Amino acid sequence: MEAIAEAIRARGPITFAEYMELVLYGHGGFYEDPPIGPDGAFVTSPHVHPVFGELLAEGIRGLWEGIGRPTPLRIAEVGAGDGSLAVQLIRALDIPIAYAGVERSARARERLDVIPGVDALEELASPVDVVLCNELLDNLPFRLLRGGNEVRIGLEGERLVETLAPAEPELSPSTPAGEDRLVPIGAFAFVDDVAGRLERGYALIIDYGGLGTTGGPIHGYRRHAVVEDLLADPGTTDITSGVDFELIASHAEDAGLVAFPSVGQREALLALGLDDWLGARLRRQAMQQDQRDGRGAVRTFSDRSEATMLVDPGGLGRLRWLLLATPGLPSPGWLIEASRG
Repeated sequence: MEAIAEAIRARGPITFAEYMELVLYGHGGFYEDPPIGPDGAFVTSPHVHPVFGELLAEGIRGLWEGIGRPTPLRIAEVGAGDGSLAVQLIRALDIPIAYAGVERSARARERLDVIPGVDALEELASPVDVVLCNELLDNLPFRLLRGGNEVRIGLEGERLVETLAPAEPELSPSTPAGEDRLVPIGAFAFVDDVAGRLERGYALIIDYGGLGTTGGPIHGYRRHAVVEDLLADPGTTDITSGVDFELIASHAEDAGLVAFPSVGQREALLALGLDDWLGARLRRQAMQQDQRDGRGAVRTFSDRSEATMLVDPGGLGRLRWLLLATPGLPSPGWLIEASRG
């Protein structure tokens, strides 16, 4: 992308965060036309099985109760992608809602705009009661530290290369020489925005990551395959890294929000009724077999198997859920149950 070379020629090597901003969200960037869905570069939980939206809707009802049942419940999904989750939630929620799908990509907003009940926005706007973001934070720009230095992106001829520069004091470099640490400035900015928009409400963050990690490892993905060289063919590769949920929770509390303990997606979905749903499908399959409806039994088996992918510890089960709230709001019952594990 010429914009990267121009930025480097104008100011010298740029931070990894600026590089991510350009290659993911700039003109010609990876997310200019979001490659999400079965035919795209990756799928998220709503694409795997619609029961994800049904169960999340149950969780949102708990949040609605905690806020005091506002009518309508104003939901904003940041990073709404192709609208799959929006469609599932609008169908499943039996309470009055006003749904905003927030996307930086103009092409994504065009798709969201044609979904009945969705108001497509470029940025998060007030008033809002519940903010959702599913697999967003791991793609927001971060700065990259290595030992006492910061990794920057420079030019060597026409080739992009990593260079090292002394880290700025506010970045607090503390990693052993050669090890990387991420400073998730994009995620921090998102949390600050949420804290400024929510007057009384919740924000639910769902993403890959862990507790007390330094972030990482950094991944590149293209067409469902791992890409090792993140500087080759900029704009054609997704760049992502695991979220440090303890760090995000701490930043949220500094911003004036309450951060409830994060839980795994498996625990969250089971607390919201996935086990009962799977049990009902298993009983249906047994009944179909008794009635010698082989095709129906196979369809029900496949349906149940697809749903279990949502809690597969080697895949989507690695996701974590972090619920933030304005002060004074209760922890919903499903989160209390999920926290018991």
